[in-house]
Amino acid sequence: MQERFGEFVDNILKMDRERKKETAQKKQDDRLWLAYIHSMSEQSFHDWKNKLMGNKETVSYAMTDKQSDAVKNRVKGILNRITPV
Repeated sequence: MQERFGEFVDNILKMDRERKKETAQKKQDDRLWLAYIHSMSEQSFHDWKNKLMGNKETVSYAMTDKQSDAVKNRVKGILNRITPV
């Protein structure tokens, strides 16, 4: 009996997450639609949205070994200047 209740609760939570996801997507689309109208673009909304959303570049915060060594040296310099009171 309890396993059925757990399954029931799990389904309720999944439906709630899906509803929230759909609501957020609808809000985003509504905002994009308003921006599209104000842009007075000659493109279709679909093309305009794809162009806008497709411009996201992957950002890498990885550092090269040289950059990492430079940061380590700078930190060591800062720590060496600190004197206990």
